[in-house]
Amino acid sequence: MNVSPTKILCVALVAIPLAFPRTTTLAQEPSVPTPSVLDTKPFNYPNPKDDTENREDISIGELEAIDVESIGLLAEGDGGLGADLWNRSDRHQVEMLVSQIPTKIRSRAGHNLLKLLVLSSTRPPKKNGNSLDFLQVRLKVLVDLGEFESFVELLSKVPDNAITEDIKKLNADVLLLMGDIETGCKLVDTQVQHGESLYWQKALFICQLMNGETARAALTLSLLREQNDDLDTGFLELGSLSLGEISALSTALTPNALNFALLLGTEEHIPDHWLLHAGPAIQRAIAESATIPLATRLVAAEHAAEMGAFSATDVGRLYRLMKFNEDELDNAITVAERMGGAMGRALLHQASRQKQKFEQRAALLLASWGNSLTTGNVILAALVNNESFLTLPIDNQIAYGAPQISRALLASGSTEEFQLWLNFIDESAEIDAIFDNVLSSLMPLVVITKVDTARSWYPQLAERWWNTIPISDTTGASRNLEQANRLFVILDALGYTISQSGWNLLLGGPTVVTTKVPSVGIRYSLNKAAKTKQLGSTILLCLLALGEGGPVEAGPLALGSVLRSLRHVGLENHAQALAFEALVENGL
Repeated sequence: MNVSPTKILCVALVAIPLAFPRTTTLAQEPSVPTPSVLDTKPFNYPNPKDDTENREDISIGELEAIDVESIGLLAEGDGGLGADLWNRSDRHQVEMLVSQIPTKIRSRAGHNLLKLLVLSSTRPPKKNGNSLDFLQVRLKVLVDLGEFESFVELLSKVPDNAITEDIKKLNADVLLLMGDIETGCKLVDTQVQHGESLYWQKALFICQLMNGETARAALTLSLLREQNDDLDTGFLELGSLSLGEISALSTALTPNALNFALLLGTEEHIPDHWLLHAGPAIQRAIAESATIPLATRLVAAEHAAEMGAFSATDVGRLYRLMKFNEDELDNAITVAERMGGAMGRALLHQASRQKQKFEQRAALLLASWGNSLTTGNVILAALVNNESFLTLPIDNQIAYGAPQISRALLASGSTEEFQLWLNFIDESAEIDAIFDNVLSSLMPLVVITKVDTARSWYPQLAERWWNTIPISDTTGASRNLEQANRLFVILDALGYTISQSGWNLLLGGPTVVTTKVPSVGIRYSLNKAAKTKQLGSTILLCLLALGEGGPVEAGPLALGSVLRSLRHVGLENHAQALAFEALVENGL
């Protein structure tokens, strides 16, 4: 199958011009809670005059050029982490930690923390003999995070003579993932003339196909086969498929920018394992590609959003592009339950926006909340459906939904509206035991997010929370104990006291439990880094301790260590954001 001119034109038309990049989506939507600027002391750079004054034997030449490794987008006064970020950190250890960091962490808060780390303008760790290019390391993290606009902006501040070939490869990856084929291929043409790198040869093959140069592309692919036996066999096979030499793939494709760009030029669907396991960069690229089926884009969009690389606003736009008939919209709760997954959530989203009666709208939103709770993305559901949640009046007819509605408002950052519902629950609790339980169940979230400073914590609140959870059977009791373990450890790690009688409630469970615990090396290094105020290393080790599952899947001991460490180095609000995710996504 040859690549037709029509196919090439379609790819070109959906390209995203680099001159008009998408606004960074994370900045457009509220986060809970919003991290504050870290209060650190600025680094006092030495004054050249101090060393030369009254020294006639020393001439003053040009000032030393700024270290390109320190270039960032966020200075300390603009929200960056400050000049002391890498103080007392070992360069080799930092490089090793960055290479292991889970950029596809299932956590918006974790994503934002890592993004803040690599965008901060600060002196890098002191070099040793085998040090890597630290700017290049940071740029690669941005690409892996799917932070394409931040990558482009940071790269624009780097002098041309500091842009290595590997950085140019990262740039080409970003251009291909963003759909800017024209600019990407101009970069490829330039680089191919200066070397024989297999990366640039593979990229050249893609560009030749996109430009309709089928004969040249066939020659390039033939040369690639001859150059290296260890070359990506999936790429070679996909190349053969693109040229019509074979009819189907037999090799699993690696999810990367080159394979993605080449795949778009074929009629092959996105591999299932990409949607399940690919990182935020690939998931975002799939979600934004207009040539990919909408159902596939929607699945990728949800995954990218869960990892912080795609805005909830854009997920909502994709939800609204799905086509449903009137019968499906009129019976959305039943149909969505049958559909399940992203399609079911899209149906509930559309139906909730169309229903005029607030009682119907509330029922649809609560169904969406319940659907999302089973898949662990309720914060995304709250953000996507925020407009609909905000239209719900505080009314006794939907008072049954107060627990979910209030949590959704809190998760989406609608703190004023949350406060109104909280006041309603508080007033109702004076005459209704059910609402008294609802209020007690909400109190841990209220104090963690500090949304209502008038409501202070006292140790017995943990016991009151415990008494709000029903115990229906053995399985329910085990689940409740698991939630209590998580909640009590989080509260303790954030500095809230649990009474001894509260801790005693946890003694009724198994004496030995199986849970996820970070390696001894990570735990020991995290403890030391936090105690010695190694801010950057502490952040990296915290993210490693959480793992790809993020705070939602982390064991209580790991989560407690992470929260204490972040607080110890001054990142209180980031600790609160991770704690909130861990609790709300687990149904608390």
